[in-house]
Amino acid sequence: MPLTILPRFSEVDVLGHVTNTALPVWFEEGRQEIFRHFSREASMRDLTLILRRYEIDFLQQIQPGHEVRIETRIENIGRSSLSIVQQAFQFDALVASGRCVMVHFDYAANTSREIDAGQRQALSALFTEEYAQRGREAGEPAPLA
Repeated sequence: MPLTILPRFSEVDVLGHVTNTALPVWFEEGRQEIFRHFSREASMRDLTLILRRYEIDFLQQIQPGHEVRIETRIENIGRSSLSIVQQAFQFDALVASGRCVMVHFDYAANTSREIDAGQRQALSALFTEEYAQRGREAGEPAPLA
């Protein structure tokens, strides 16, 4: 699920390239498609995912004034968590990559919550090819087209 970003003036530092604080915001925006499977409201006030772990590797400088493509895929779904991999490309070159783990969370019980079969199936179109292949080998249904 690609997302195209045009860096804003406020995201450029004194050295003339996009600041490192822009990537977490862009990657969060790239996860919106995943978030909607864990919220009944368009405002996402009832979002039941929390961020457990987050890491970004900055591979090249990102230049202002040129589009950046953000790609987001699900690397793994556990009992109550998702591992998500994200990549940023500019001029078709990989400029940053990131990974995060998000936990399906029950705020009332203050504990993690199992990801149900319906959510797993709905998210299947977002799987990485490697994760989808492991599922096929295990006899799970193929991702939606």
